[in-house]
Amino acid sequence: MPKFLVTMKSRFLLFWSVIWLLGLNPMATGNAAELAKLTPLRLAYSAITVNQAIPWISLEAGHFKKHGVDVELIHASSITALQALLAGEVAIVQSATDGAVSSNLSGADTVFMGAILDKPLYSFIVNSKIKTPQDLKGKRVGVTRFGATPDALARATLKMWGLDPSTDVSMIQLNEMGLLVQGLVNGVIDAAPISIPNNIRAKNLGFVELFDMTKIGKTYITGTVVTRKRFIDGQRDLAKRFMRGFLEGMKTYQEDEEFTIKVIQKWTRAKNRDEVKEAYALQAKNMLRIPRTSVEGVKTILEGLDKMPAAKTADPRRFIDFTILDELDKEGFLQALYKN
Repeated sequence: MPKFLVTMKSRFLLFWSVIWLLGLNPMATGNAAELAKLTPLRLAYSAITVNQAIPWISLEAGHFKKHGVDVELIHASSITALQALLAGEVAIVQSATDGAVSSNLSGADTVFMGAILDKPLYSFIVNSKIKTPQDLKGKRVGVTRFGATPDALARATLKMWGLDPSTDVSMIQLNEMGLLVQGLVNGVIDAAPISIPNNIRAKNLGFVELFDMTKIGKTYITGTVVTRKRFIDGQRDLAKRFMRGFLEGMKTYQEDEEFTIKVIQKWTRAKNRDEVKEAYALQAKNMLRIPRTSVEGVKTILEGLDKMPAAKTADPRRFIDFTILDELDKEGFLQALYKN
């Protein structure tokens, strides 16, 4: 190779080495600039179940980043997630439904920005020895955490059957939805309200659906988006950008089955694709297109909080923020989202 070409090559390599050492790589600089434009937001999701899937989908599909939000997803129990929300450690909690209402009644500013379902996609699962609701007397009913949605649903269902949750059964906390199935397998509990896809898995293992809880006869909100009024008032633009990404995740759920099932399997670590597909289809059939929180659904929660005197006279609308979805609707975002 001619000497002058060797010299030019050496200078070229030297130039780019210096560029890299100084952190001036144009591609890296572009990525850094892009990241610098994103607003960080932390969201805690409270269960590894299908009704928590929308933030997973929005994250994996890039919907949040599209709207300038760098969302960090954190898994925590509903109680811990709500505590983190009140402490300002997260801005949004997915599905701390009953806890959001009870916290508000106790003086917090927790509100619902949305809810993807107005019925509980749960089954009241029992071991095969239990044939009727009355057979539950003296038995052990598992829930995730006291005060969480499965606990509220279990108590409401037992009362519907004329059973007293405090005296007729033993209520046992097992922390996670998947552990309720394991508790049935190990004989630690005799029954439990279990959501999709874990209820499908439980039935495939030989346990029995004593009651399809979608037929509970009351509006019951699940898959809720919980935040604080101060977040909506103080960071309104961020709240709207987050909600745009969330709504696009709902659309992806409804329109891209293959992608959604892959995301659910990834985040739930579910190995049985058929069970996930069945759960996906059930939720897709029942999921709201626009996640407006049902006033009747909040009334149902208030009825279940009968031990809190303030629940008897509380206006259910005080627990809901309608303004974010209303503004997005007025701006034409919702219409454009579903224009096809």
